[in-house]
Amino acid sequence: MSSENNDFFRIFENDPKFREIMRRLFESSLEHSFNGILITTDGPGYPIVYVNDAFCQMTGYGPHEVFGKSPSVLQGPNTDRSVLKRLNEDIENGDIFHGKAINYRKDGSEFMMEWKILPIQNDEGKASHYLAIQKDVTKEMYHDQDVVDIAPTEKEVDLQ
Repeated sequence: MSSENNDFFRIFENDPKFREIMRRLFESSLEHSFNGILITTDGPGYPIVYVNDAFCQMTGYGPHEVFGKSPSVLQGPNTDRSVLKRLNEDIENGDIFHGKAINYRKDGSEFMMEWKILPIQNDEGKASHYLAIQKDVTKEMYHDQDVVDIAPTEKEVDLQ
């Protein structure tokens, strides 16, 4: 976040009215996002404490089906283990993770998910929660592959 944004958010620190406005802005942003939002605690397995409607639409899971469970419920045999290794390393280092991997819907169907995971720090500077912003990029990936497949080769292009 830029220092200009940090300066802006400081106005909310001491005024309860501004804190309430900020809470409502945050809540509305989560609920109405086009992206799936998942929040976990820092506990063993990173138990899920929040998912928005976009997450439910993308995965087929209802909120109460995933609360208390690990986000690993979305992983399966074709999930790239090297991406998961990097995810775990980034979390351990307190870094923001960004990656893509095959995940699985409740019905077992695969989809390619791009996501970012951000550590949310408590007053002591330790991550207490993680915010995951998720997007199904399956269609975009197929579209990109189709563009490559139909692009003419040099031999097919008339170089006159």
